Amino acid sequence: MVVAGFATAVAAGTGLLMLPVAKAGPGGAGAVDALFTATSSVCVTGLIVVDTPVYWSGFGQAVILGLIQVGGFGIMTFASLLVLLVSHRIGLKARLTAAAETKTLGLGDVRSVVTGVVKVSLLLEALTALVLALRFATAYDEPWPRSVWLGVFHAVSAFNNAGFALYSDSLMGFATDPWICLPIALAVIAGGLVALMFIGRLGPITVASALALRSRVRLYDLPEERPVIG
Repeated sequence: MVVAGFATAVAAGTGLLMLPVAKAGPGGAGAVDALFTATSSVCVTGLIVVDTPVYWSGFGQAVILGLIQVGGFGIMTFASLLVLLVSHRIGLKARLTAAAETKTLGLGDVRSVVTGVVKVSLLLEALTALVLALRFATAYDEPWPRSVWLGVFHAVSAFNNAGFALYSDSLMGFATDPWICLPIALAVIAGGLVALMFIGRLGPITVASALALRSRVRLYDLPEERPVIG
């Protein structure tokens, strides 16, 4: 099902990127370029075969952004569900330890896990986009609509560790600007941790201690009973 979901997203993205409206110049994108870009976007690899800000139109860039978001949500949600599955295989003692932190651990919580990942992701992306948009508008004299678009695109790309940028030199031109580099760096780190740490649901310390408890073998000395005759 996971593979089918990613394949469907890649196929849909390829079709949209092949539309003439997705390309900045005349005509539509080639099938190979569209397929490669869609796959790279969904799998958040950051690899490109064409210059993103030059080759793709605003519509094409929006398609890429949507594919990054879908791929990022899929990876983070899958990772969160794996944590839940692992928590069901670490024994009763470990599960009780985990329950002390999480209050509840069950496959019935799948919906809340997915919802939590989406909410936290969108909130952190929005905060990052706000900081970036303000910086682009005030320090680089970008018009507000373009500043907002730059902020949103780079926030989503950073949070999902996608590596796409709307500048031909990536973000090298902002290497000395902490108001651009630091929010993006923090978004990259947050995006890598949210699947495991979202809303404190299951921290890495709990998982490690639970696994340690599972592997620990305890021996008990039982009192020796002697039968009483007579």
